[in-house]
Amino acid sequence: MLRKIKFYKATIIAIALLSLSLPIFAQKNAKNKNLGKSKPILWESVNVSKRNLYFGPGGKKMQPDTSKIILIKEEKGGGSKKFRIKDGSGNEWVAKVDHEAQSETAAVRLIWALGYKTEINYLVPNLTIPGAGTFENVRLEARPENVDREGRWSWKDNPFENTNELMGLKIMMAFLNNWDMKTEGNNTILEVKKEKGKKEIQYIISDLGATFGRTGYINLPLVWRFGRHINRPDEYNTSKFIDKVKD
Repeated sequence: MLRKIKFYKATIIAIALLSLSLPIFAQKNAKNKNLGKSKPILWESVNVSKRNLYFGPGGKKMQPDTSKIILIKEEKGGGSKKFRIKDGSGNEWVAKVDHEAQSETAAVRLIWALGYKTEINYLVPNLTIPGAGTFENVRLEARPENVDREGRWSWKDNPFENTNELMGLKIMMAFLNNWDMKTEGNNTILEVKKEKGKKEIQYIISDLGATFGRTGYINLPLVWRFGRHINRPDEYNTSKFIDKVKD
């Protein structure tokens, strides 16, 4: 995940400077009527240089305590095997046991570094889940008590249409080679309870696993999905938008 850190760092800085130089449009008409008067948020201005890409959006403080793991249940749905677990600190996580774990953890950090709202996740190299097994490279995604999942949002119908922040997010999807941009299951609205009763309505992409690979090589109807891969840095490095990689 860290092999191309110089490349990623340079890219983050370039994109961040571009995105932060553009004016941000106000979100006037929230389209989800059930979320009250809270203003929906997709992106916020951040100091990229002070963001820790190793620990990500949860920081060092929220690292999972893997000294004790309790299996709550197996999560259904999606193409990856997932388990709801509780760690030694009593925090709940969704453990994804799949080849998407590494690519998703890396993609979340790059999106978050630019100021986009994201899930909180970590990559655990080795994890034993009692009753399920022992797995390598497990992605743990937080399920904090102060966060409610309020449904889905669509790329074509949302409060951020024609704004620079939404266009920037689409550009990042191309940059990450994300070929799984379906609304169902991937775009989530979070209601985050803040201090003093305040709430924040966050529009996030909750699944960024189909990244850092190849989007496909057959541009024909019905068969265009052939050749798509996930978490393949060797194929990602041959993407047409990358001229060369040094060191």
